[in-house]
Order: sequence, then C-alpha cells, then structure tokens
Amino acid sequence: MTKPLFQSLSDQVFFYLKERIINNEMVPGSIISIEKLTSEFGISNTPVREAIVRLAGLDLVTIHRNKNITVSMMTREKILDILEMRRLLETYGSRTAALSITDGEICSLENILDTVLANPTDFEYYKFSDLELHEAITKHIKNREIQASLKNLSVYSLRIRYYARFYGEENPNLEESVIAITSEHRSILDALRTRDPDSVEKAVTAHLLNAEKRTLSALDRIEKKKTAESITT
Repeated sequence: MTKPLFQSLSDQVFFYLKERIINNEMVPGSIISIEKLTSEFGISNTPVREAIVRLAGLDLVTIHRNKNITVSMMTREKILDILEMRRLLETYGSRTAALSITDGEICSLENILDTVLANPTDFEYYKFSDLELHEAITKHIKNREIQASLKNLSVYSLRIRYYARFYGEENPNLEESVIAITSEHRSILDALRTRDPDSVEKAVTAHLLNAEKRTLSALDRIEKKKTAESITT
C-alpha cells in the first residue's frame, strides 16, 4: 500500500493495522491490545486509540462495551450487503465516468491491463490494475458522499477478497481467474472508449455480477470446509 510521505503517529498505526486486517494477517475475532501496540511502536496510548477509532469507522475493528477491541467478524450478511452496495454505487458512477474520463486515462489503463495479461502470474500487479480501474471510475463521480462511500466500500471489498485465503482456500486456477477478470476489465475499458453511459453501465454491471458469483462460490466452499472441520473435532 502506498502511504503518505508525512504521517502522524496515529496514521502510522492506522495504516499498519488496516493493511494487516485487510490481508487477514490479523484474523477476524482476534484481540487487539493497545498496550502491545504502544510498546511495539514506542508511543503513547493516544495515537493508538485515535487509529483504533478510525478503523472502527471503517468497520474493520469492533470496540466492545467491556473495552476489549477485536478485528471485526466477516459474516455472509455483511458480505452480501457490501456486494449490493458496490453494485448500486459503482454502476451509478460508471455513467459519469463514461462522459468524463480522458483519452490519457484510457490509454494508461490499457497499458496496465496489457501488462497484466502478459504476466498473469504477477498477482500483486493484478491487484494494482484492479484498484486503478475502479479508482478511474470512482474519481469522476461528482457526488462527494457517493464517492466517499465507494472508497470505504473498496476497503471492505479488498478484505472480502482475501477472506478465502485466511481459511486456506487457495485458488488452484488463480492465473485463469486473473485472465478472466482482466478480460472483464478490458470490456469496461472498451465501453468507456465509446463514451456511451449505457454501454459502460452494462459492462460494469456484468463485471460486478460475475464478481459476486465468484465471491459467493468461495464463501460456500469456506462454510462447507468449516462445517466439515467442526464435525471431525
């Protein structure tokens, strides 16, 4: 993750925890110790607490009544809500992007997607390409509240993406998935070239519906795996 050059102590803790939670290095339900963090960073409690409040605002941590702090759980209901919100807001934003995106932005995105297709095993670059495409749509939204909501949703969307990996649900066909998803991104880019809002919305909707199917399929496999493990223990 790219971080600002100048960060407050609170920012440093925030970015550190946010990255670890999104990547599921800090697993759902795990306890966060303010004392441990203050010792690790060599700072006072105040910036750590400020970072925790910001993370709670993104629903990445839960502050309990007994003052314990845990990494927020991932529930099917929450995941479905995020997927629906993303589809509603991003399709709306895609219509504005169709009329506002520049030729230079389209060219830049094309080069990025070509690089992904030439190197489908480079998963880190694929993640970068995914963020760049969706950011290109989000930044053209005129309504700042919708834009802010989409940016917050993108954080949770990333966490959902890594959720399967936390449970050891590795994708044996990861390279094929990268190619398939990037092909969907190319379809969106082709639609953006037409500057036709209806065409762009259609391409974005198709991509997001496919993303929902992939996510729910992975979630079903995870739940079956967890059920099987509970029976054998």
